[in-house]
Amino acid sequence: MRLHPTSLLSSTLCALYSLNFYSASAIPLNFGNETLGLLDHHHVGARDDKVLLRLMPLGASITQGIETGLDEAKDEGYRRHLRDQLRYWGYEVNMVGSRSHGSFADNQHEGHPGYQLAAIDAISQNSYTLRKPNLVLINAGTNDCVQADDRNYTPLPGGTEFVEGTKDRLKSMIQNVFAASEGVVIIASTLINSQDATTNSYIETANAGYRELVLEMQSEGAKIEMADMNTGWITTDEHSDSTHPNDVAYEKMAAVWATAFKKVEANGWLVAPIDTGGSDDSNCYPTADGFRGPVQTQEGSGYSDDRYSHSSSLDDTLTYYGAAPRSLWNHFHFAQLVSLGGDEDRGKPLDERVRILDPEDRKLNNLPYMSFILNQGGGSFNTLEVAVTIVEDGTPECLSRGVRFGDINGDGLDDFLCIDLAGSLFVSLNRGGNPPTFEYIGSIRDDVYTQANVRLGDIDGDGRLDYCGLDDSGGLACWRNGGTGDAPIAKYGGYWQGMLLDGGGETFDDNAIALPATYAGVNLVDINGDGRDDWVYFYPDTSSFIYINQRGSKRDDGKGLHPHWSKASSAIGGWPDDDTVNTTMLLFGNIYGSGRADLIHVEQIGSNFDYRFNLHRNTGDGGRKLKGDGDHYCSMYGRGYDDYLWVWEGGMIDLFENVNPGNEGMWNDRGRILETAIGRKWIQFGDWDGDGFCDVLTVDRETGNVQLWRNGGVDESSGNPTFETAVTVVSGSLCPQTWNPNPEDLAVRFGDLDGDGRVDYICMDPDGRSRGWLNTASGVQAMSPNQIKVSVGFDRANHRWADVNGDGAVDFLWVDKHTGNVQCWINGGVKAALDSSMYWDEQGDIWMSGVERGANIHFPKLSTSARADYHWVHPQDGTAWTYFNEACGTGDGNAGGPDDGTISDPGLPTDPADDGDDDSGDTLCSRSDGVCPVPAAVLAAASSLWPGVDWDVTAESCLEPMFSDLVATHSRAVEMFRATAGETADTSSDTNLQTAFSTTGFNRYFVAHTGWLETEMWNAQSRKFASTLDWVRTLLYEMHLRYTLTSYPPFRHKELHQPAIPTRLRRSRTTA
Repeated sequence: MRLHPTSLLSSTLCALYSLNFYSASAIPLNFGNETLGLLDHHHVGARDDKVLLRLMPLGASITQGIETGLDEAKDEGYRRHLRDQLRYWGYEVNMVGSRSHGSFADNQHEGHPGYQLAAIDAISQNSYTLRKPNLVLINAGTNDCVQADDRNYTPLPGGTEFVEGTKDRLKSMIQNVFAASEGVVIIASTLINSQDATTNSYIETANAGYRELVLEMQSEGAKIEMADMNTGWITTDEHSDSTHPNDVAYEKMAAVWATAFKKVEANGWLVAPIDTGGSDDSNCYPTADGFRGPVQTQEGSGYSDDRYSHSSSLDDTLTYYGAAPRSLWNHFHFAQLVSLGGDEDRGKPLDERVRILDPEDRKLNNLPYMSFILNQGGGSFNTLEVAVTIVEDGTPECLSRGVRFGDINGDGLDDFLCIDLAGSLFVSLNRGGNPPTFEYIGSIRDDVYTQANVRLGDIDGDGRLDYCGLDDSGGLACWRNGGTGDAPIAKYGGYWQGMLLDGGGETFDDNAIALPATYAGVNLVDINGDGRDDWVYFYPDTSSFIYINQRGSKRDDGKGLHPHWSKASSAIGGWPDDDTVNTTMLLFGNIYGSGRADLIHVEQIGSNFDYRFNLHRNTGDGGRKLKGDGDHYCSMYGRGYDDYLWVWEGGMIDLFENVNPGNEGMWNDRGRILETAIGRKWIQFGDWDGDGFCDVLTVDRETGNVQLWRNGGVDESSGNPTFETAVTVVSGSLCPQTWNPNPEDLAVRFGDLDGDGRVDYICMDPDGRSRGWLNTASGVQAMSPNQIKVSVGFDRANHRWADVNGDGAVDFLWVDKHTGNVQCWINGGVKAALDSSMYWDEQGDIWMSGVERGANIHFPKLSTSARADYHWVHPQDGTAWTYFNEACGTGDGNAGGPDDGTISDPGLPTDPADDGDDDSGDTLCSRSDGVCPVPAAVLAAASSLWPGVDWDVTAESCLEPMFSDLVATHSRAVEMFRATAGETADTSSDTNLQTAFSTTGFNRYFVAHTGWLETEMWNAQSRKFASTLDWVRTLLYEMHLRYTLTSYPPFRHKELHQPAIPTRLRRSRTTA
C-alpha cells in the first residue's frame, strides 16, 4: 500500500482523532525488543469493585424530563433510561437532588423548569453541598437561549451577547459543584436543538462555548467530560414541543450520556462518594406505594372527660327599661363587640347585650339603630346604652329578624351579619374599638336556604363562623368558612367549602331523632366550651336535647369534616310546666367568660315594654377532652426514633417508651415524667440542645416566648428521663400571634431547619407564611431574610413540619383536612430563594393517599428508618394505626438506591459515537483488518474537496466517527492555503502542506474544531503548533501504525526526529 504524503497526513490526523476520542490507556508499543510506554492515562475498564454512583442530574425542565402531553408526576426524561443502563453495567446508583419526578423509586434530580443557568446554580448550591454527589450530569442553558430576547427574564442587552455569556455561567456552576463535593466527576452536555430558528441559533452559540469550556478545563486537569447532544443524531422531529424531547429523543440522550460515562470510566476518575452521615437508601423521597401498613400501634390510651352533662344556676339578672314605643321581643342579642383585655380574652369571651331597633321602633325617641351595654365580667353590665354607627354611606339596613352576630374573620370579635329573606348573607366587619367601628363588605354568601332555615355556627372549631341550612328532614348541611382573610370570598382570598368537601352534605343527620316541623328550636352554640358549636334543640315547651360537636373520624363518622355527635347525658331542663315561657324568650350568650354558652331567659316586666334578663351560668361539664387530643411523639431516650407522650390538659406528661420500633406492641408505660402546669396547647417537644434527647418546650401564647425543660438524660434507678428546671430560651416576643381555640392552630412551631440536630424556632402567620430563627450553640439567630416559607394558600392549622426523607432536616407539609392527603415541600436547605432564606421543592405526589381526616394525622418517627411515618389517631378512643415510611434503598456510599425492579438491558439506541466496546486498547481502527466502513458517498465528497488525497486509503486508517471532521479540517486547510497561494496552487506537495498547516489561521480553526489544546508543541502566544507536520509524524511513529510505516519508507521510525511527547491531549467528541 502506497501513501501520498497528503494521504499520510490524513491518516496521521485520523490517528490523532482516534487517540483522543477513545482515551487509550498506557499502551505498550513493541518495536522488536524495544518497548515504549505512552500517554499515561489510567484506564479502569470493567471491574468488579465498581463504586456506588451518587448521581445528580442537574439542569432545568429537560433534566426533570418534561414531555408535552405527559402528566408532570411521570416526568422521567433520560434519567430512568440512563439509570437502568448504569445498573445493567454493574453499578449501584443513587440518584440525588432536591426534586423528585417519575414513576420509579430513585427519581430524585436537581432539574428546575424555566430556570436559567445562573438561577439553577443559585438554587442548587445547597443541594450540591448537602448531598455530595460523586457524579453530576449537567444539561443547562436552554432557558438562557429560549428567553434571551424576553425582557421578563433577561436583562438588556440580551440576545447574542447574553447567550455568549453562557460559557462563563456554566463555568461558574461547574466550579461550584467541584468546590462543594470533593472528587466529583462532571459530565457536561451541549444543548439539544430547537424547532425555533432564533432559539436554535442561540443554542449553537452556547454549544460552541460549552465545547471550548470543557476542553479548557480538561487541559487544566479537571475531571470533566463532554456529552454532545447536538450532533444531528437527535432531531427536532423527536421533540414533544419546540424545546422538549419526546421519549425517543430522551432515550437517545441517555445513550449519549452513557457513551460519555464510558470515557469517564476509562479515565479512572470515579471515586466512592463522600460519607454524608446519612445513607444512600434513606435520603430518597417517599413514594406513594412505599408505605407499610396499616399497623395498629396504639390500643387506646389517654383520658377523656366523658359525655357532656348540662347544669346551670341562676346567678344574676339584668334589667332593661323600655324606651321604644312597642314590644322588643327578638330585638335583643348577645355578642362580643368589645375586647377589654386584648388577646388574653380569646377563649374567654364576654358578650355585650345588643339592641337592634327597626324603623318603627325608633320613631318616638329618635333612638339609634344599634346600641349595646358593656359586659364588665362576673355577670355585671354597664348601665350606659352606647350607640353604634352601623348603617351609613348607603349601607342597607337590616331588620332585626335577619340580624345575627358571629366571628367571620377569626379575630375574636363578633361581626354584624344580616340574612335576608332569601338566605343571602351580608356582613359588616367589627374593626374593634370601644365603641366598635364596623366596615360593610357586602354579600359573602348567596341564597341557598331561606332566612328561617339558615343557621350560623363554628362547626369545625377554627374560630370562624360557618354557614348551615336545615332541610325538610331536620338534617343540617354546612359549608366551612375557608381561608385566612376577612371573609370567605375571592376578594379576601377565602372560599366556602363543603364540610364533606364535595358539597354541604348532611353535617347533622341523626335520623333517630324525631324533630318537630318547626325549625325555631334549632340552635348552634358552644355549650361545652371546646370552641365548636353544638346542636341544642328546644322543643316548644322549652325542654331540650343536646348533641356535642366533637372532632370525628372517617372510620366512625364518615367522610370530610362530619363531626362526631355525642349525645349529652343531660340537657337544659327548661320550663315545660310554665306555659308563659316559650322558645322566643331563650337566648344564649357568653356572660361569665367560661367559654361555655350561658342561657338567658328574657321576660317582660310591667306594661312599658321593660325586660328582665335572667342570667343562668352554665356549670355543665364533659365532652370537651378527647383521648386523641393529648398525643405527642418525640425521642425521649435519644435512640433516633420516637417515644409516645400523652399530655394532660393541665400540663402533666406521661411517657410510653418505644421498645419495639416499627412493629405492634411497641410501648412500655413509664408513667408520669413531668408536671408543667402549662396548658396542653402550649406544650411541644424537640431536641433543643442537640444532644439527641428530646426536651420539653412551653410557649407563651401572647408573646411566643419559650421555656426549656431540658431532658437531662435517663435516671438509672427509675429508667425515666429527668428534667432540669425550666429556663427561658426564646424571648423578645418574636411571635405574638393571635390565638384561637383550634388545638392544631399553633403559631409557634419547632423543627430542625438546617439539619444540625437542634430544633429551630418557627413563627407561622395564619396563612402559613413562616419566619425562622436558627437555634445555634451561641443562641437564637434570626435568619436573613427572616421569611423561610411563603404562604401556599392554606391556613397554618393544616401545616406540619416533619422529616419525610430522613436527611435530618424538617420538610414542610400540608395535610388536607378532609381527606388526610399530604403535599410535601422538601427542605432544600438554607439557601436564599425568592424572598425567603430557604429553598423548598414542592412534591405533590410522593405521599400515600390519605386514609383519615387531616386533624387526626401525626408524623412521628416510630421505626428505625429516620423518616416521618403516616400515623392516625382515633380522637375518641385513642387507638392508632401507622403506615411506616420505609427507607427506599442505602450518603454512606455503601449501597445503592431503590432497585426499581429486575436489572436488565434497557436496550438504548446505539450512539453513533460509541463503537460498542470499553475503548481500552483502541489505537486506530475498530476492525481487526484495519478497514472502516466509511460510506461511499462520504468518500466521494471528500475526494471532491481535496482530490490530491488518496481518501480510499485514508478511510482504511480512520474510525468512521472521525471522518467527517477530518474532511472538514482538510477543506478548511485548502481554503486557507489557496487564499494566500492562489486557486491553482499545488496542495499535494509536502512543503505546501507544511505551509498551510503552519498558518495561525488554520491552527486556530484546527484547535476549535478538534478541541486539542495546550500540548507541549502548542505555542500559546502565537496560538499555533511549532511544527505541525513534524509533530503528527512523531505521533504516527509512537502509535506504531504498522500498515503505514511499512508502506512508506521515509517515515520509518529510525529516520524520524523524536520531540518530547505531548503529556496532555484533550478534545471534545465530534461525530459524523
